[in-house]
Amino acid sequence: MAIGDQNDFFSRLKAQIPKSWFQSSPNFDATLQGPAWAMSTIYAQITYATLQTRIATATDGYLDLISNDFFGTSLPRLPNEQDGPFRARILANLFVKGPTRANMSAVLTLVTGRVPTIFEPSNTTDSGGWDGGFYWDTGVGQWGAPMPYQSFVTAYRPITNAQSLGELDSYRWSWDSYGAWSDQPVTAVTDAAIIAAVESTRMTGTVCWMRIEDNPVTP
Repeated sequence: MAIGDQNDFFSRLKAQIPKSWFQSSPNFDATLQGPAWAMSTIYAQITYATLQTRIATATDGYLDLISNDFFGTSLPRLPNEQDGPFRARILANLFVKGPTRANMSAVLTLVTGRVPTIFEPSNTTDSGGWDGGFYWDTGVGQWGAPMPYQSFVTAYRPITNAQSLGELDSYRWSWDSYGAWSDQPVTAVTDAAIIAAVESTRMTGTVCWMRIEDNPVTP
């Protein structure tokens, strides 16, 4: 029995009836199941409607309406695209501020929930001044190279274990025609959505060498 389902409302209703009125009556219990079903249906619809008020929790066709509201017809749902990847593309395009490294990192973090690693070989701040004509990532430090207008971007896929996330938004609550609940993780984001986030924040004329991993490399 879950909060808000038919059995929950049935128990609540029956608890309000004096026990002296009915000792054991299957007919009376069957009568209470009617309003219990109606209340559970309304509760499910209210909960479902609440989810649609935020992009982070919106599902199904409401995500399509959100995309159309912000972007018109320029950002439609791709064929067979699930809610998670579509939501990630909406957020990535919604919060794009400009083609900067900081914004690329911010958008990737927003889409995946994890901070990416961005390395510019020609940036002495990244490489510490090493310039040997090549790029080398030792896993501990990185050496630079004369590679202007180029960067190495390592993005990390979202953590799909809902227990480790510990967030309400890591679940998709949906209501079907039978008034049943389903908890489906929406933390999955396709590699294509991650690449799109980089493309939306990459400065024109620059090259981003990209790598997508599940977990950072531990030295």
